Amino acid sequence: MTAPLWNLRHAKTAAALLPPLLSRFAEVVVDEAQDCSAADLAILQLLHDAGLPLVLVGDPDQAIYAWRGAEPQALQSFAAQLSPAPHHLTGNWRSSPVICRLASTLRTGQRPPDTSVVHDDDLPVLVLPTRFADSGSRHLHAPTGAGIVDVFRTLAEEYAIPAKDCLVTAYKYATLPGITREKPNTKAITSLAWARTVTHTPGASGDDLARACAVAVRVLFGYWYPGETGGPDRIMAGHRLSAGQVNRTVFAFLHSLPAPHREWGPQVWQAMKAWPALPGAAPQGGKGRPAGKPTVSRLQVATGIRSNIVHQLKGDEADGVLLLLPDAGSVQRWATADPATDEVLRVWYVAVTRARRLAAIALPDKESDQLARLLTERQVPVRVT
Repeated sequence: MTAPLWNLRHAKTAAALLPPLLSRFAEVVVDEAQDCSAADLAILQLLHDAGLPLVLVGDPDQAIYAWRGAEPQALQSFAAQLSPAPHHLTGNWRSSPVICRLASTLRTGQRPPDTSVVHDDDLPVLVLPTRFADSGSRHLHAPTGAGIVDVFRTLAEEYAIPAKDCLVTAYKYATLPGITREKPNTKAITSLAWARTVTHTPGASGDDLARACAVAVRVLFGYWYPGETGGPDRIMAGHRLSAGQVNRTVFAFLHSLPAPHREWGPQVWQAMKAWPALPGAAPQGGKGRPAGKPTVSRLQVATGIRSNIVHQLKGDEADGVLLLLPDAGSVQRWATADPATDEVLRVWYVAVTRARRLAAIALPDKESDQLARLLTERQVPVRVT
């Protein structure tokens, strides 16, 4: 949101800002309107009251940002003031008819499925009985004991969908496959071990690589620039260091380190002292030395499939999508809760609607048959694997 529009919330500036806005814009179009917060709607209300025509485009069933003040009921109340009456779009330009039927079981009002415009695939929804790990992300396919993501990849390939055209998603980062994520407030040596693991993990995400570099910057800057305050950005500005220069240096340092182990600290310290320092560095003895023994992060085999939480996938899509539902009682929630008031169902709706051809649901093995019956009753083709 731009500063002038944000200032419309303040009565003293609204009177001054509205006239130039009205003279400049003939109409305001708001895309993804379901994500509007209370503050956003207050600003739109001011524009509407001032006579500026508004067009809102959105899907209330994809409202998944209640934590920042976006509520479907508030949007619907605001939209009711506008004219002409809302026009409902029912053509789906992404998903197959089966996925449209699956999505309709997770949205409000028991509305009929949308009409698939671009796909005629009839691939069934895959229901995967799963044993979820208590911690970490090594989830196993209950019938075979294989990793659940590997099983999904194999099944997708049966339908001629390669791994690069698939994604895996979940409500929480902790549920996703991949390397163990760095925990907040860990000691520097453990954070550095995590970062080194990331640089040696095939298929590590860009976000994880960026975080790994940030960890290494903090450690190396603590040694090279002892006593300098204000954080890495201020140090970089003070010594005229570019972000590219710094990131290349710290990534190379991380990648050069040996694999973490319990007695890893002395090796890291020797590597820090020997590594060519950036301009302006002035180490002072042992200041900045990472202390202690690391909690070693476990290196896992990359799946070759993209993964991210649902909230980060708005606007994304893939031929095949696997949704991980680790919590007991998910099927009961699916069957009885109201998406109008239960945001978790709307999160699941966003997840399955990322799929173009194939949707898969992994859930505790004791609930897989229950979900299959629920979907079958609602005319959704299912394959329990």
